[in-house]
Amino acid sequence: AGSVTRSGTIGYLPQDPRTGNLDQSARERILDARGLRDVIRRLRRAETAMADDDLEARDDAMRRYDRAQAEFLTLDGYAAESQAASVAAGLGITERNLSQPLRTLSGGQRRRVELARILFSEASTLLLDEPTNHLDADSIVWLRGYLAAHKGGLVIISHDVGLLDTVVTKVFHLDANRCVIDLYNVGWSTYLKQRETDEKRRHRERSNAEKQAAALQTQADRMRAKATKARAAQSMAKRAERLLSGLEDQRASDRVAKLRFPEPAPCGRTPLRASELSKSYGSLEVFVDVELAIDRGARVVILGLNGAGKTTLLRILAEVEAPDTGRVEPGHGLRLGYYAQEHETLDGQASVLDNMLHVAGDL
Repeated sequence: AGSVTRSGTIGYLPQDPRTGNLDQSARERILDARGLRDVIRRLRRAETAMADDDLEARDDAMRRYDRAQAEFLTLDGYAAESQAASVAAGLGITERNLSQPLRTLSGGQRRRVELARILFSEASTLLLDEPTNHLDADSIVWLRGYLAAHKGGLVIISHDVGLLDTVVTKVFHLDANRCVIDLYNVGWSTYLKQRETDEKRRHRERSNAEKQAAALQTQADRMRAKATKARAAQSMAKRAERLLSGLEDQRASDRVAKLRFPEPAPCGRTPLRASELSKSYGSLEVFVDVELAIDRGARVVILGLNGAGKTTLLRILAEVEAPDTGRVEPGHGLRLGYYAQEHETLDGQASVLDNMLHVAGDL
C-alpha cells in the first residue's frame, strides 16, 4: 500500500552491492556514474584508428575523435576524472586499484568503489545503507566531511554514531514494536535525549490514564447495582474506555537473544598449520611464503589494508580456495567454522534452520 514520489536523481548504495560488469576497471565503474565511460571508450578507439595507414579510415577516425572529444568536454570530462580520483582517494582506493578489473578486488574494495561511484554521480538525493562498512578510520573521517558538505538530500542507515552526529539533521525512528515511524526534526544527540523524554512522557500519561480509568470503572461497577444509576454507570464506563483508547501505544522493551555456545570439540595442541602459502591473481601478487600455526584456544586477528589478501587467506585456510603454492595442514580433531564476507557459503534457497543444520553435522 502507499506510493513513492521521486524528483531529481537518486544515488542508492545497498548494504551488500553486487552489481556491475566485473570485467571493467574500478575507474570505469566510477566514471560510468556520469556516463563518461562510453565517451572515453570511443575516444580510445578513435585514437587507435587514427594510426591506420588508410587515409580514408584515418580521416573517419579523426572525425569520430572530434565528436567524442566535444561530448567529453561538454560533460566536463577532464575535471570529472580528477574529481573521481579525489573521491576514490578519500575512500582509500589506490591508483593501482582504479586500474584493476572489479573481479580482482576484494569484497571490501568493491564496496568502496560502489560508494565512490554513488558520491561521484552528483545525484540530488543519496540513499546510503551502512556506508561505513569496510572503511578504515581515515576513510570514515573523510566520508563524514564529504556528506556534511553535500548540498543535496541524504537518507542514511548507519550504526556509526560519529557519522550520524556530524551529518543528520532529522531522524526517522522506525519502532518495530509499535509499527510506526516517529519523526524528530533534530540532530542525532538531541534526538537521543528527546526520545528518552518521549518514552517517559508516554509511560507517565499511560499510568495516569489507567489509574483514572480504573477509578471510573470501579465507580461505574458500584453504581450498576442501583437501577436508578445504570445510565450514569454506563456513561462512566465509556469515559474510562475513551481515556485508554486515546493513549499512544507503549513501546515494549526490545528483546535480546540469550546465546549459549557449546563447548568446542577436543582437538590437538595445534589444530591448524599452513606452510609456504602464496597467491596471485594474474600479475598481481597478493602474498608469498606465508607460514602460520594456530594453537588450540588462540584468538588471532588478521590485519591489513583493503586488498592486502586478508579474505583470500581465510578462504585458503577454510579450503574454499586453493593456494598457488604451499599447503594447509589440518591438525588432530580440527573442525572449522567459516563465516564468509559475502555470505557465499549460505544456500539462498534454504531456510535459516536448514542452513544451520547443514553445518551442524551429527549434533
